[in-house]
Amino acid sequence: MHITKIELEDIKSHQAATFEFERGTTAITGANGAGKTTIIEAVAWTLFDLLDYKKEDFVRRGAKKGVVNVTFESSLDERQYRVYRDTGNGYYVYDPQLKTRIADKKEEVARFLWAHLGVEAGTDLESLFRRAIGVPQGTFTAIFLETAAERKKAFDKLLKVEEYRQGAEKLRETVRYIENKITAVREKIARAEGELARFELVETEYKTFANQAKELGANLEKLENEVDEKSQTVEKFDEVETKVNELKSAFDKLHTETIRGEILLQQKENELNQANAAAERIKVIEVDYKKHLAALAELKSLDAQRAERDRLRVDLAKIENAIVSEKAEQKSCGENLKKVSEARENISKIQPQVRQQTELEKHRETLRNDLASAKAAENQVNGYEEKLKNLRNELTDVNNQIRVAEEKSADVENFEKLQKRDAEIIGELAKIRAVLERDEQFEREVTDNLIKNHFCPIVSQKCLNLETGKASESNIGKQNGDGKTQIVSLETEQKTITVKLGQAREAEKFSAILPTLFQQKSKTTEDGKKIREEQESWRIKAENLGKIKTELAEIEVKLNALGNPQAKLLAFESEVRRENELKEKLFANEKKLLQLESEKSSFSEQMLKFEALDAEWKRLSAERDQTADAHRKFLANESLALTLPTRQTEFETAKAELANFKTESEKAEDNFQTASKNYDREMHLREKSLLLDAEKWQTETRANLEHTKKREMQLAEELKHLAEIRKAMQGEFQEKERLEKIGEATTFIRDTLKEAAPRVARNYVFHVSMEANQMFREISGNAERTLKWTEDYGIILEEDGFERPFVNLSGGEQMAAALSVRLALLKQLSDVRLAFFDEPTTNMDAERRERLAEQISHITDRKTFDQLFVISHDDTFEGYVDNVVSIVA
Repeated sequence: MHITKIELEDIKSHQAATFEFERGTTAITGANGAGKTTIIEAVAWTLFDLLDYKKEDFVRRGAKKGVVNVTFESSLDERQYRVYRDTGNGYYVYDPQLKTRIADKKEEVARFLWAHLGVEAGTDLESLFRRAIGVPQGTFTAIFLETAAERKKAFDKLLKVEEYRQGAEKLRETVRYIENKITAVREKIARAEGELARFELVETEYKTFANQAKELGANLEKLENEVDEKSQTVEKFDEVETKVNELKSAFDKLHTETIRGEILLQQKENELNQANAAAERIKVIEVDYKKHLAALAELKSLDAQRAERDRLRVDLAKIENAIVSEKAEQKSCGENLKKVSEARENISKIQPQVRQQTELEKHRETLRNDLASAKAAENQVNGYEEKLKNLRNELTDVNNQIRVAEEKSADVENFEKLQKRDAEIIGELAKIRAVLERDEQFEREVTDNLIKNHFCPIVSQKCLNLETGKASESNIGKQNGDGKTQIVSLETEQKTITVKLGQAREAEKFSAILPTLFQQKSKTTEDGKKIREEQESWRIKAENLGKIKTELAEIEVKLNALGNPQAKLLAFESEVRRENELKEKLFANEKKLLQLESEKSSFSEQMLKFEALDAEWKRLSAERDQTADAHRKFLANESLALTLPTRQTEFETAKAELANFKTESEKAEDNFQTASKNYDREMHLREKSLLLDAEKWQTETRANLEHTKKREMQLAEELKHLAEIRKAMQGEFQEKERLEKIGEATTFIRDTLKEAAPRVARNYVFHVSMEANQMFREISGNAERTLKWTEDYGIILEEDGFERPFVNLSGGEQMAAALSVRLALLKQLSDVRLAFFDEPTTNMDAERRERLAEQISHITDRKTFDQLFVISHDDTFEGYVDNVVSIVA
């Protein structure tokens, strides 16, 4: 892999920066705080999903979103790709050649990077970068100073040792599954063997039912012939029986009709007698019936006369009421004409008062308009006062915020120094803890009997570092106490720095909002000036409010004293305008009265002809009531008397039909008696019984035959099924053998994986150790020393037959050893020929810095790595690298 370009937008201190890189070794230089380490962090976050703090802290102060673009040339297909990532949710891979995105989701991007970084799918990219490719500043040697347990936890994950154990554990489930499958197959075989035990019994039963079916078939054929013969005999008897029953039914029907005819004849005779009686009753009351009808007709005529008389009465009453109303209207018109005369006189008297009222009302309207304007101005003044109050409060708040922000933003300058010191403390703590662990182990050895006589455990001689009268235990204990004191001191300092870092981050936020607060203060001050100017203009308008109110009250008093003469004038003028209308109305009224008096006289003359009407009505009503009973009886018998001719005819017809039914009934009875003599009912029943018995045996035989054949078929199917089971059982035996072989192979693989984990780790350690030793010798320039990476992931330097642990190496030796192991790891674990070194010369003297710079340049010369990035604030590497990128703050 070869990174060609890194683009940063609003990332930490970089607003918009683009860095282009060539193959070989590149030195990234610049002052502290210029943003050198940010380049490594951008690559780690974009390509390896590693960011050691919140994304919000990765964004430049004041920006909403940060963006990183990393363009690289892949070693897989030698094509360029661009990986985009922002602090929102944007994360994708872009192919410039195809001009399209080829991976859009985080999972797709991860699969793409695994392939083009040359690592196995599922590799923990974060751990790979942290432990090999780009170790954070200040922690380059820290992991090798940790305890063996901590080192194992870190490097087991990187070397995927645990994956072998997990794979063996997962195969445990596979073994159980295969065992369950074998058990299931054995159960199937056992069930099949149990079912096949019945084969001979089923075969014997099948033959028995086959013979029974053959015998029953022959019996059924005989019974069917017998039933056919019996059926023919019974059919002949049935025909004779049917004819006798038909003749009997005809006779019964005619006999029933004869009885019905007799009943009908009696009914018709009774109806004829009822009609004759009704006709006799009508003759007796017919005279009174006609009188009743005549009285009803005359009363109906009188009803019309009474209605006309009542109408005349109503009309006459209306005319009399109209006369009364017109006379009252005539009187009212006279009184109103008198009022008109009085109103004409009052109009001339009230004119001066009307003119005075008009002038006062005009003046009042003017004052009311002035009053409204003054009140509006007063409200505006009060409103502006409230606005000014709010602006004063807002200005106070802004000034307070500015003061707080200026006080807290003072800590921003120390942020980079605090970060650097925090990293240094982490490294120092790791180193001191490692030394303490070594000294504690040494102290335990010292307490053994071999050390009781003050002999050095290394050279087996008297220890020369002990003062007279002191034991070696006390000397080591003093050293341990000093180390613990240093740890307490560093931890205390680290807590203080953590608090200050938090304050510094908070200060960054306040520093970012200061320009906004100053703008807000300026705007608030300007708004206050404008509002004061507008308030002053409205205050001038509101000054005359009291004077206007006093003058308006005086006008109201004068108007109340006048008593509204304009309204009185309008009332008088309205009365005068009604004079002609009233005169015309009075004339029409007098004309109407003459007309009504004439109509009243005419209606009175018409009423004279109805004087005898009530007496005649009374006489006719009495006659109607006396003949009402005769009228009712006549109506009750009239309809029945009218049916007399019809009932006479119906009686004669019923009498003739009865005679005919009697003759036909006698003939039918003779025919039935003759047919009955030729029919033997007992023999017919006996033949029917024999037929039923034969049919019963036929049905039972057929049912037995069907049951036998059904059972025969079932047994045939069962024999077929058992034959299939016998065939399938052979396949189950083969499946059992196959599963047993798979189970043995799976168990072997699982055991192999369980044993493979430590072997794989040892293999990695061996090859990394060989490669790291070669690099270390080249960096240090001394081929007499041997660097070893042990199975507990510790580093040992062997020199002159003695082994020195990592904690006993000098700062420069530790840096060179750690660098060698990490590069060797990267070479063994992936095809990534890329590495970042952040301040690798820390704790090295000038000579070792020069040698390290020279050896790093040789790494790319030997084509071991495509690109190496060295980040440093000094100029040691500038003479040994291929490219130099300077970053200016």
